Amino acid sequence: MKITNAPKKPKHKGIAVAAVILLLTAAVFIDSRVRIVDTEYTLYYKNLPQSFDGYRVVQLSDLHMAQFGKENENLLENVTEQRPDIIVITGDLLVRHMTKTSGEQTETIRPFLERLSEIAPCYFVSGNHEWASGEISELTALLAELNIIYLNNEFVLLEKGGESIVLAGVEDPNGPADMMKPDELAKIISKNYPDKYTLLLTHRNNWLTKYPDLPVDTILCGHAHGGIVRLPFAGGVLGTERDIFPKYDAGVFNEGNYDMVVSRGLGGQIPRFLNNPEVVTVVLKKLKNIT
Repeated sequence: MKITNAPKKPKHKGIAVAAVILLLTAAVFIDSRVRIVDTEYTLYYKNLPQSFDGYRVVQLSDLHMAQFGKENENLLENVTEQRPDIIVITGDLLVRHMTKTSGEQTETIRPFLERLSEIAPCYFVSGNHEWASGEISELTALLAELNIIYLNNEFVLLEKGGESIVLAGVEDPNGPADMMKPDELAKIISKNYPDKYTLLLTHRNNWLTKYPDLPVDTILCGHAHGGIVRLPFAGGVLGTERDIFPKYDAGVFNEGNYDMVVSRGLGGQIPRFLNNPEVVTVVLKKLKNIT
């Protein structure tokens, strides 16, 4: 019988491969946590006034700023580079019950909001974390001080070139039990301005499920955090409502009466993977009549 010696495997090869995999995974986690990406959507509407053709709306969502940083130069520079006409914050600036001292989170984010409000007019709607933080009163006072408009089940007219559009914002469901319902607000707007382009700000991403026929043109929201972990060709893995592979995780959806833009957001308590913090810019364009 002929006996041959099997080739010896190089020592520590498995350890080296495992170390490389761990380092690459760690690098992806770090990149997914800190590197901000820009996403721009161009949306077309027949009822958009000509003066608003090319209007740029920068959306920031789910910052959870007590974790994300006090001033965050990179984020501020990023927003400036988008040349916003307005900046909208769609909820979850704060973190639920993170601090014991009343108003501590609000004061932490003051420098950032001061700088942000100098870039362009800012508008805010609440998220679930604002109400769970116990600092909604302090935050409301700070926003008023900085002239950041808190759209609390309210709407305003944005004017440009003698024309106008409606900007509305709804309170998060965690707000007061007796507050106006979203469909009630939308009906008031539709009754008073039946043909005006209407942009609605909200935090949650369940609008196409709850109110698919809402009489608005565009909804900007967040809450989904992009599904926390994103997989190529599969999208987000984990929904904020404990659902797997949530449908409305990020991007533009137009299955209902309107376009719904879901931001992946900027912060979060659970580490992201292949899901970088995102600044969304929505460019509004006038849809020309084809003759």
